[in-house]
Order: sequence, then C-alpha cells, then structure tokens
Amino acid sequence: MSFQQDETAGDRELVEAVNTEAGELIRLLRCSHAPDPVLATATEHIRAAMESLTPYLRQGEGWSTVSIASDTPGLGWLEDDLTRCMPYSPVSGARNPVAPPIRMWRDGNEVRGEAIFSPTYAGPPNSVHGGIIAAVFDELLSMANVISGSAGFTGTLTIKYLRHTPLDRPIELWAVNERNSGRKQFSRGEMRVDGQVTASAEGLFIRPASQMDA
Repeated sequence: MSFQQDETAGDRELVEAVNTEAGELIRLLRCSHAPDPVLATATEHIRAAMESLTPYLRQGEGWSTVSIASDTPGLGWLEDDLTRCMPYSPVSGARNPVAPPIRMWRDGNEVRGEAIFSPTYAGPPNSVHGGIIAAVFDELLSMANVISGSAGFTGTLTIKYLRHTPLDRPIELWAVNERNSGRKQFSRGEMRVDGQVTASAEGLFIRPASQMDA
C-alpha cells in the first residue's frame, strides 16, 4: 500500500508508534546490563515479534522518501514538519526505528530543528558520534535545498567539529540554502547547544539534469 493513498491517519499513527517503541527497544539493548535470564526472555519476545511481522515484509522499499511520483504531488513536506516526506529515513524517519528523534520545520527561507541524542548514538564519552552528526547535516542541508524550490544529490559535505555535541540534551539545528548556480546548490548549517555552535557544515548538492530540463 502507498504512504498516503491507501492508509488512514490511524494506520500511520500506529505504524509510527510501533517504530517509536522499537527505537526505545534499541536504546534499552544498547544501555541495559541485564542478566542472562532476562536477555533470554527478551530474545524470545523479539523473535515472536519478528515472526509476526515477517509475512508482511515488502521487498524493494529502497527509498527513504515516499514514492514521489505515485503517492504525493511534489515532495509532500509540511511547513511545521519537513521530515514528513521522509518517513523511512534512517536520520529522521518516523517509520525507521534507528532514526533519532529529530524535528525540522521551515522558518522563512531557513530550516530550524531540534534533536536529542540518546547513548544509542554515542561516540566519544558523553558525546554524539561524529558520523551521526554528519548524517544529520546531510539531511538538514538537503531540506534547506528542498524549501528553496528543488532538491539535489549530495556532492560534497564538509563538517567542522568545534566542540563536543552532548548526549541527552536538546540540540538546535539550523540550515540555509545560500545560492544556486546552474545544477549546483550551496548550503550550510549549524548545530548549537544553548546558542553555542558545536558543529557546522557546508554542502554542495547537484540537481538532477532532468530537473533542469523540466
């Protein structure tokens, strides 16, 4: 079934709620130090859940976005929820249990957002893994391109890690598309904690040739 045409709002809420619970399970597996009997019981429950879901597995779900051509007119993002068009994204998708809880919204020609990273995403002590930071910037800058009128594929992404980005604290997200030149899009963004920049990024994105011909 398609993301918007064949599902009710209740269906979507239930799918997203299940994924939220699965994300919490991932956190507990990462952080709990349970004894063997508890782990054995948990394994039995997980296997039972896997068995109940396996008959409904759909192959070919390779896109993190919805099927733009068939399911939505345009990209389908909302002003106050830019991630709505990327339900399966491993960075921000409400239907992907590995995604951290990230919000992004439009503020004029800028993207703003907030994230809180649990120890699931730890790298250095008490800090978010640098690779996770890079992935979030990739999506954040991409959304800045989207609200400017078109999306492109990542060409280069340069990250500056200025200080540690802490776990379990609200992280402010910000990005803007600065300019476009032909197929090239230039964007930049920042992560901030209490107004202090912890990491910044600059990206070059390439619009598909088909967009230029349209």
